[in-house]
Amino acid sequence: MKAQPDLTQVEKDKLEINPDFDFREIAKRPFEDISPNELAMFKWSGVYHQLQPSFFMIRVVTPGGRMTTKQFNRAVDLGEKYAQDEMCITTRQTLQYHWIRKEDIYKIIEGMAEVGITSKNGCGDVPRNIIGDSLAGAGPNQIGDSLKLIRWMADDDEIQNQRNLPRKHKISVASSNDALAQTLMNCQGWVPVERDGVVGWKYHAGGGLGARPYLAKAIFDWVPEDLVMAVTRAAIEAFRRHGDRRHRAHSRLKVVVDQMGAKKFGDVLIDIMKEKNVQGLDSIEFAASAVPNIGRMSINGEAVIPQKTEGKSIVRILIPRSEIKTPESRIISKLADELGGGIIMFTNRQNIELHDVPNENADKLVAALHEAGFKTEGHEHLPDIVACVGTTMCKMAVSDSPDAYHRLYNALATDETYWKAIGTLRINITGCPNNCAHAWVADIGLRGTRTRNPEGGSVEGYSVFVGGKLSEDGKIAEYLCDAATEEIVPAVKKILDAYLANRQSDGELFVDFCARIGISNFQELVASE
Repeated sequence: MKAQPDLTQVEKDKLEINPDFDFREIAKRPFEDISPNELAMFKWSGVYHQLQPSFFMIRVVTPGGRMTTKQFNRAVDLGEKYAQDEMCITTRQTLQYHWIRKEDIYKIIEGMAEVGITSKNGCGDVPRNIIGDSLAGAGPNQIGDSLKLIRWMADDDEIQNQRNLPRKHKISVASSNDALAQTLMNCQGWVPVERDGVVGWKYHAGGGLGARPYLAKAIFDWVPEDLVMAVTRAAIEAFRRHGDRRHRAHSRLKVVVDQMGAKKFGDVLIDIMKEKNVQGLDSIEFAASAVPNIGRMSINGEAVIPQKTEGKSIVRILIPRSEIKTPESRIISKLADELGGGIIMFTNRQNIELHDVPNENADKLVAALHEAGFKTEGHEHLPDIVACVGTTMCKMAVSDSPDAYHRLYNALATDETYWKAIGTLRINITGCPNNCAHAWVADIGLRGTRTRNPEGGSVEGYSVFVGGKLSEDGKIAEYLCDAATEEIVPAVKKILDAYLANRQSDGELFVDFCARIGISNFQELVASE
């Protein structure tokens, strides 16, 4: 298709450049012969050009965050050989490799394909990895089968072959009415509902973070399960038709839904489905209110969680800063096979869960993990910090997020008495306004900044936000203060000490404390410390 002259360069590239690159052919080409436009389009295959010239990041696609140990072992083998002995877990429940040479890109892509894992649509203006919550298929509170819907969407050609959307498109499917699935920050969010023994789905749309965060709106209160795919496809089509292709900062579905409103967007979906002759649309119920009502997270620090299936458990493993070396990976995989069910789940807080562990093996598995140096306590608490790659590898970052992570972890997370007194706490650190690490919806969110130095140049630091959440109707964190990198630890310590000294009871969560006192009072408390 010939590019239209009035389109932006990005839109022209999407029409003129085939995103399904032959990376064996790319391996033979000098790096200098690859145009910047082609490099940008590598994303459609899950391949990003790193900050460092000639090195790449590859992100694979694992629907629902689920891998078998066979698949995981292959990922580990490839990471050992081509990615400096390391893999990273992403906030969208999958794996990515760093420091990949151009000549080795195809080796990872083809090697993972042999065990049923693709990197297609890992990045780019496409439907991204379909996520859920890590308890999918196993959690004690699950309703219906969220993994089934995730697989439907991941295997659907009409969804996965949408390679020219205005921007990226993100879908979440929850296993219960629980904020674990991050429903409110996704373009589309599905939550199960049960009526008289029949499972249907409540549908949300229009969430997204980035520099301008939006929380999703409730669109339909009831969608029969046999119409879930039709609605999902219709929403992608609505995005394709109505998304802004002139201004990428405004091109996400979140802007479309915000401008239309929930009812009109729902009407658009119904009209698209009528065009496609979808039957049974009268059974879809519009939301009585666009305001969502997502349940609070059902897990809070547990190392072992009983599964819905009698006799089985989930064992959870903290992975510091999402980075996992080959020897550690091999230990986890071996234990998953010997004491678990051979299933590995990646969480949206960049940790790992082992599913289908026979109850009689749970204590043995936890002990074996501890003996190998892993931690199983601290989930959803201060030690469970999320951070992006920052200026170490990302062209857009302005702050060194890993450095901030290590400063906070080493100073605060090693004091078990302190972090247990604080209770539930999610700290997320993002190196730039794009918010890949979800600082907008954390209890404490740090967003990288640079401020002008009077003596010349600029100084790295962070803006600190508090009170974000993805439960109930959601809340975007509010600005509290700024801190230079060297002041991050005392600044966060001051915030936490103010909370401990002024909360109403030991049971008052940090997020509830923020809501009760208000941001102005919190700023005064911190300033007076």
